[in-house]
This record gives sequence, C-alpha cells and structure tokens, in this order.
Amino acid sequence: MITTITLNPALDRLLSVDEIIIGEANRTRRLSESAAGKGIDVAKVLRDLNCEVSATGFLGGDVAHVFVDCFQKEKIVNCFISIQESTRTNIQLFDKNGKRTEFLEKGPTVTEQECELLMTKVMLLAEKSSVITVCGSAPNGVSNDYFRDLIQTAKKSGAIVITDTSGELLKVALNEKPHLIKPNHTEMLELMGKSDATDDEIIAFAQQLVKNGIPYILVSLGGAGAMLVCEQGVWLGKAPKVDVKSTLGCGDTMVASLSLSLEKKLPPDEMLKNAIALSSANAMTFETAHIKVEDYEELLARCTVTKLNVPM
Repeated sequence: MITTITLNPALDRLLSVDEIIIGEANRTRRLSESAAGKGIDVAKVLRDLNCEVSATGFLGGDVAHVFVDCFQKEKIVNCFISIQESTRTNIQLFDKNGKRTEFLEKGPTVTEQECELLMTKVMLLAEKSSVITVCGSAPNGVSNDYFRDLIQTAKKSGAIVITDTSGELLKVALNEKPHLIKPNHTEMLELMGKSDATDDEIIAFAQQLVKNGIPYILVSLGGAGAMLVCEQGVWLGKAPKVDVKSTLGCGDTMVASLSLSLEKKLPPDEMLKNAIALSSANAMTFETAHIKVEDYEELLARCTVTKLNVPM
C-alpha cells in the first residue's frame, strides 16, 4: 500500500471569467469544485492506476464532506485526522485566454493534540506501507521540528519516503534524507541560493545532494520535461507535444508515478519516462490529477530519455 500525507489540503474551486478587472465586479462561471492538496492529488492518480492507497493529514470544517465524498468515490482509504478549524478553499481563476490566476488561503491552525493524533496515525500507517509521500505546505501549528519528526517516523518502518514540498520545509526534508525529492527549477535555485544557474551547475548541486544521502533528485522542468539525478547517473527526459488542457496536478502526477517506480525498483530511465508520460497524460485532461490510462500508454512510446555524459 502507498500512503500519502497532505498536511494542508484545499478545496479547489475552478472558475472562468472573460477578463479580470481589478477593482470591479467580475462575473465568473464555475468550472469545477474538488478535494485537492498535493498528497490527495497523488492518491487520485494512483487510484486511476488501480493501486491501493491511503491518505492522511488534517481535515475539518464545512468543506470536509466534499473530501469524504471524494475518498469514497475514488476508493481512497480515508485516514485523515479531524480538526476544529476549517480546511482552506483555493480559487483558480481562468480568463478567456487560459491564463490562470490563483487565490490561495493560508489554511487553518492545528492544535498540539491534533498534531499528536496525526503522528500516531502516520506511525500505524507506516507499518503497512511500502511508500509514503509527504507533499505540500503545512498549516499554522506545524513547526519545522514536527515536520522533521514526521519524516523520521515515516522512515523508521523501512518505507520508501518521498517529499514534495518547498521553502523551509524542503530544507528540513533535505536534512532528513528522504529517498526522493522533486523540486522544480525555481525551487532548485532557491536551494542553491542563486537567482539563476546553468544546467551543469544544477546537475552538480543535485549530485552533491545524492552524495549527501538522498538517493534520487528529480527536477521538474515543466513542458520541457524533467531531469533525474542518482548514483547511477543523470538522465534528461523530454515531454512529448500534447494538446494541453490544464497543467494543474502535473507535478503531483509525477510523484504518483515515482512512488510506483520506486516500489517496483525500476531503473532510472524507466522511472523518468513513466513520470513524464503520466504527467503529460494529466495535462491532456481538464480534471485535476486524473489521467486516462490509454493516453498514458500511448505517450510512453513518445517520451525520450537520454543519459547525459557528465562526471559523477
């Protein structure tokens, strides 16, 4: 079983508008409303691939029923901790040209007791999980020390641990040496303390992270594909051209693919190809974090992965 942890889930409300006019009333049309959050999105994609998955984190308020309904529909094992405050709502606003503007709530404040309950839940889930993903941001009440302890608890059982986060939490994760991290280009630059860097500089930095004890570093490059760095070498994968409906959830789709690849102990080139193909399949649908298996299978043959000739 694969377990996903989402500390700060969100109800995603997608709206469309002809044009955004600041300071005026904007008439919108609702496109969709769904339970979301990076770990939840990972779980959705895993279910599309018919994998057994449980999901945990913090959940509360008037929007909680939307998440519960989603878990029942998707057949995701619901292991969320109920909290006093309300889970946040995020608004994704699309204009007529497809440009997206996001309005992201900060989220609730969780209590010390709620944090203790989640830690106990993760400890129990870790005992029966082959892979654990820790994804996204954290709400108020979750300290860096707690996040560190969460990763340590997940690792103690022997499960493969993947983290997909940013900012200070990503720096905390680096010190705990999960099996894989998935920063994007911007997040890699932040870790390097630079505003810009060449591909060679990014590769050298990622190689140092591998030497420091993180087995896999996947750097997502958006439409350009992704780069995977590990002890065996460095691979660059190119995404095929597709009719992009939405890029929402593409990164989370990659995490879902990487979870399966690590569970199956696939070689790095296959790991990267599968991740890019699955992410591209997600981009072909407007529904966040869902794929059509037939699209994924067709795209696999169109992805190109090349091992780079770089010193290790």
